[in-house]
Amino acid sequence: MLLGACAEPAVEPDRAAAAPSADEQRRTAVGDLLDRWAAAVRSGDDDAVRAVLDPAADPSFVAREVARADVVATVPLSDFGYEILDEPETPVPPDLADAVDATEVWAPRVALRYAYADADTAPTRRDVSLVLARRGEQWRVVSDADLPQYGRTTWRGPWDFGPVETVRVPTGSTTSIVVGHPEQRAFLDALAADLPGAVAAVTDFVGEGWSRRAVVTAAGSDPEFTSLANGSTTPAVAASTIADPVRGGLVTGQRVVFGASAPDRLTDSTRRTVLQHELTHVALRTITGEGAPLWVLEGVADYSGYRGSGLEFAQIAPTLTAVVRVGGPPTVLPEDEDFGAGGPRGSIAYESAWSVASFVADRFGEARLLALYRALAGGPTDPTRLDAALSATLGLPTEAFLAEWGRWVAGKTAGPA
Repeated sequence: MLLGACAEPAVEPDRAAAAPSADEQRRTAVGDLLDRWAAAVRSGDDDAVRAVLDPAADPSFVAREVARADVVATVPLSDFGYEILDEPETPVPPDLADAVDATEVWAPRVALRYAYADADTAPTRRDVSLVLARRGEQWRVVSDADLPQYGRTTWRGPWDFGPVETVRVPTGSTTSIVVGHPEQRAFLDALAADLPGAVAAVTDFVGEGWSRRAVVTAAGSDPEFTSLANGSTTPAVAASTIADPVRGGLVTGQRVVFGASAPDRLTDSTRRTVLQHELTHVALRTITGEGAPLWVLEGVADYSGYRGSGLEFAQIAPTLTAVVRVGGPPTVLPEDEDFGAGGPRGSIAYESAWSVASFVADRFGEARLLALYRALAGGPTDPTRLDAALSATLGLPTEAFLAEWGRWVAGKTAGPA
């Protein structure tokens, strides 16, 4: 019997599945807009910048974008672009949508992606609060203004605050960079001169297991300081260090940011101490988690900052010295909230934390100080974990540790009231 082949019935292609959805088409079109926007800003092409901005955009926004592009074009960047994030879009304020009067108005979640050439090992990302408009088939940018009612803000970089100057600094086998503004040139040069020695000093303390490079920025105003530090600091402090969350051991977005008042409030000596302190945070970032006790983080950074300075205990910790001479040695570790309290309370917190680290280094050696840091810096610490870490690294349970530290401090502060 002859068996004939049976043909499979023809299947109509699933045209709906093959064709991109309206949302996919929108994301593709807006992605192209964001690429053109980034290219225009990075190249400093004023006409191209204006071409991606919507006719309804506020003239002041247009002027700021053109000025920003002129500055960004002068900055040594290895990456600069915008990305649509896979997060819920933001509602567009009705009054804004009405004023734009476009075919469609959209506020997707967007991030600015950027990296400094050589000094950044990978790009970082910062939020941008965008409102976009479509007229016919053409998408353009309407605004990047904050939308506080929806918790949306736009990060402002150094290029948003005027002309930028950069200083490339060889730091061993790597390259670091100092970023600021022309009127800060003397301070930028001073930081650049300090950087190689500070990187070497931190490496001598923590070892070579970090990038040994840094991006150091100097804010020209309090608003710039707040923005560059991601809102994590106040003008009351001289400098701050920020970084992105660590993912897969990769550290991105590390920035040492000096406040606008730093050039006036820091001497040559204290500037180097602060820089060394902040670089210690950079060097230890991969083993530092969220919520770790500040007495560990700030104490070890301060110890590193003052390391080799030759200063006496009372010079580094004058407030703590005065308090101990009157009221006796400390018996408890400073709480996290003490560090942001300001005034004598804040001073005692930082000085006490430094004294804890100095005590451990003096009595047990720097290797065990770093071992204690690794044991406690990964995240929040409760009394049980603290006791276990102290016992494992120093052989002292908490009560004995506090007593030994107090006696050490009392000996260092002994003298006339």
